[in-house]
Amino acid sequence: MLLIGPWGRILETVVSYPPFTARTLKPADVPAALEFTATVGIHGVYVSNVLHSHPRLGPEVQILGFDGGERLLGLAYFGPRGNLLVLQGEPGALNPRAAAGAILEARFPWRIVLAPHELVGELVGLGRLATLVDREQIYYSVSRGDLIVPPAPATVDAVRVAEKKDLDALMYAALHLNQSDLHVDPWCVDRDWLKRNTKTRIRKQTTFVIGSPGKPIAKLDLGSVGPSGVVIEGVYTWPDHRDRGFAASLVAAVAQEKLVDHPRVCLHVAASNAAARRAYEKCGMAEAGVCQLMLRG
Repeated sequence: MLLIGPWGRILETVVSYPPFTARTLKPADVPAALEFTATVGIHGVYVSNVLHSHPRLGPEVQILGFDGGERLLGLAYFGPRGNLLVLQGEPGALNPRAAAGAILEARFPWRIVLAPHELVGELVGLGRLATLVDREQIYYSVSRGDLIVPPAPATVDAVRVAEKKDLDALMYAALHLNQSDLHVDPWCVDRDWLKRNTKTRIRKQTTFVIGSPGKPIAKLDLGSVGPSGVVIEGVYTWPDHRDRGFAASLVAAVAQEKLVDHPRVCLHVAASNAAARRAYEKCGMAEAGVCQLMLRG
């Protein structure tokens, strides 16, 4: 059952798929949802931070809870950037076909998903979805005692917060990262949206770079910061500066700062991206989980 409010916004969804019911979380469900995210390890960091920062939920936070009666079996978070994260408890807790059917029937918008492999396969099959990317993704994580700060490359530029002068360069990086990592051609990207998003990151100081103002040579973004940890995303080194250790140095510097107040720093990367994985392992990051990433065509 779907309850539709003004302007077509979905207020509530309840979908019965025995042995669970998928329903939109309400504020009263947040404590149980937070307990659940703590049981699924690194997979739950992003969603846990969302719940901590939006305990009253609200229209911008859409989360389906897969209610097994006595306990939650899973959560599906639909983020504002079209990102869908699906969490399940122990392996096999969610029937992949039933969970995929509930997600599709809920009709919340999404374009990219991180979820268990079998569930992604059912989403593609049931939804008859065209895909640009469908691959295994590895989670990496590091805590304070395990962090390694590798020797800095030969550069006079320290890690700094991105500023307005970096806008054009950061937009270039985002376009080329999307093209190389997600197979999204630059001409397909809404440049006005990208500029607004990049400006917001600069204003919120969630992008860090190495390089002089207006000429960064490596960058990363903070995708999530909260009590459960920090999630890094969008790591990129400009082509002329690759294979010199800038990515590892940048990730380690940001992790060192964030681990003062947060329990872990984590990220995920394509299982096939050997160069990036070596860079993260140089920082003391270790494999902490695996999931499937799928980008709809």
